Amino acid sequence: MDFRHFRYFVTVAEELHVARAAAQLGMAQPALSQHIRALEDRLGVQLFLRANRRISLTEAGEAFLAEAREALRHAELATNAAQRAARGESGNVVVGYVSSALAEPAFVAALAAFRSSHPEVVIEMRMRLVAVHIEALRAQAVDLTVTRGPMPDIPEGYESFVLAHQPIVVAVPQAHALSAASAIALPELSEDTFLQPEDPPGTGLADTVSRLCAAARFVPRRSMVVNEMASVVGLVAAGLGVALLPASATYMQIPGVVYRPLQDGTATSDLLVIHRRFERSPAVRALLTRLRADAIDLP
Repeated sequence: MDFRHFRYFVTVAEELHVARAAAQLGMAQPALSQHIRALEDRLGVQLFLRANRRISLTEAGEAFLAEAREALRHAELATNAAQRAARGESGNVVVGYVSSALAEPAFVAALAAFRSSHPEVVIEMRMRLVAVHIEALRAQAVDLTVTRGPMPDIPEGYESFVLAHQPIVVAVPQAHALSAASAIALPELSEDTFLQPEDPPGTGLADTVSRLCAAARFVPRRSMVVNEMASVVGLVAAGLGVALLPASATYMQIPGVVYRPLQDGTATSDLLVIHRRFERSPAVRALLTRLRADAIDLP
């Protein structure tokens, strides 16, 4: 028995007229009558009383009608669910991200737009340190990750694109002697404590800061490991140190913090999206499409 038999039966039961039901279904009346008799034979019960060219439902027919309607309703729900999933309109997406990603307007805008266009997709956000992003991808603990470049050890079968490209700025306490400077050179911060992330060698914002310091032949006298951007900005406000951050940090306007450009204005930080090269999940593909739409165009 397939769902056609339920549809044929329900249509005849609602019309109580085989010819009208056949016309509604777009089939010949004899064929419809044959399907109904075959259904009765299959069930071993009489569904309709036939007398004087009129039909009516038997008690068994009334009972079968209620369940047949429910079966058709569930079939429609199942069909719609499958079609929504195939279009990426439902499902689950697990996103790994670094804390600084939430300061990037492109990332926040993409998430908001995706939530609006795909309200039935469940997005699970997992904040992770740069050090564990690659392992999370390898273990398939996340579907995609949004992290700070550079990221040299992208696993085989994965690829990346740049979501945002930001200049590096200096965050200093408002009471700092250089808070009114038009730009700050790294050697001018020789007496300050540097608040820095602890990223693996060659990876993330820590690598960007390390290369800047090497180019300026500057070694911070003191440093403190802080891996979360909001904490960094909060500690700067408290006067516990200074930090080199992507310019998107300036959206975090905390009293007591002043952002100033570096004298070397060429330093930048990239926010990367890393994902499976051949993504199978329609929901993940839909989110990647949204992220790409908000990504910058690098020359």
